[in-house]
Amino acid sequence: MRRFNFPLFFGLPFAGLIVLLFIFSFLNRSYVQTKTRDLVREQLQATVEILTAGVARLLDEGQAPDVVLGLSAGREQIYYLALLDGEDNILSWKSVYEGYLPLTRRDASRTEPWIIPSPAGSILNFLAPVAVADGRSFRLYLGYSLSDWEEMIARSNRNLLALFGALAAAGVVFFIGVYGLQKRYLAKAKEAEEEKREKERFREISSFTSVVAHEIKNPLNSLALLCELLHRKGPPEVMADVALGREEVRRISDIIDRFSASLKPLRPHRENLVLRDVVREARDSVAPGSAKPGVEFRYTETSPIRVFADRDLLIQALQNLFRNAFEATESGEVAVKAEMIRGEILVRIEDTGRGMPPDEAVRIFEPFFSTKDQGMGIGLYAARKIVEAHGGRIDVESEPGRGTTFLIQLSGVRHE
Repeated sequence: MRRFNFPLFFGLPFAGLIVLLFIFSFLNRSYVQTKTRDLVREQLQATVEILTAGVARLLDEGQAPDVVLGLSAGREQIYYLALLDGEDNILSWKSVYEGYLPLTRRDASRTEPWIIPSPAGSILNFLAPVAVADGRSFRLYLGYSLSDWEEMIARSNRNLLALFGALAAAGVVFFIGVYGLQKRYLAKAKEAEEEKREKERFREISSFTSVVAHEIKNPLNSLALLCELLHRKGPPEVMADVALGREEVRRISDIIDRFSASLKPLRPHRENLVLRDVVREARDSVAPGSAKPGVEFRYTETSPIRVFADRDLLIQALQNLFRNAFEATESGEVAVKAEMIRGEILVRIEDTGRGMPPDEAVRIFEPFFSTKDQGMGIGLYAARKIVEAHGGRIDVESEPGRGTTFLIQLSGVRHE
């Protein structure tokens, strides 16, 4: 799956699901709130009917309005009570908040309950008729607090927001996790595809090189025999030319052998080695032909390090890297730094040479790729092949004019 299609494939369905859940929850919450409000009104209506019956009984008994309201007031959630006569005059009233009775002439004509805001929250108001035995008409005005209902709605809203917040967070975590997995999958797929192409190219090169080597070896052997015969029986005046011919035949044979050896699979024979000794041996074998008077070689390590590797192969890899570093450096130093990091060994080979542009650095380990006029493109390819045969990895960092650094990472190492 392409990266720019990933958000569309996963993000849009998830966003759509969240939107649908939100709409469904909103509609369901509105329905629950409406039903709850209706239930609260029904329960309060029953409370009002009970209160009016009690008030009527007390009035029939001849109790004064203040006494009647005093006996009826004080119930939980009842903010105020008032007793009105037939002409809507207030005979007596009681309120939790002294001096607060929000009854107007316009409200006195209401027949259905209504809600008003107050400092303590919403209050549901009732005006209920009170029938007494002697025919007089009264009305009971009651204000009932809806704070419990409002708190329940507020808690429902908070729970809904918390639920969608949790869903959104879980979705983001899931999205990031899946995106990370998809990203790693694409990287692995790309790496596998590149490895597949490299193996196919390697097989083609290997087959071609084997055929060329076979075809060249036969006539080359004949030339070697001919040069040997001329060396034995030729006149003295051609001996110099014969010697040159023998040397060129040997040089061609060495090149073919190196090509053939670089294409063969490696089977390291590992042993426990002191890394400092391996580095010194590789440097000593390269220095006579590659080191320059103005270039210093320096090796440092954080602690004595032993590496479990094939001595000859590891020396060969380091020789190729050292040779490349010396050839690229006219002055300065070639520094080798080794350290142990979490059970693995990291070797940095740094030079102060001319460096490489990015397009060369990405191809530096390819077989038969070389930027040198006399190079065959085998040394660094062989170094990478040897390191990978040991289960390690080799990378390069370079910038024109600022030198080159090769990084070797090997596993299966031991401290001394």
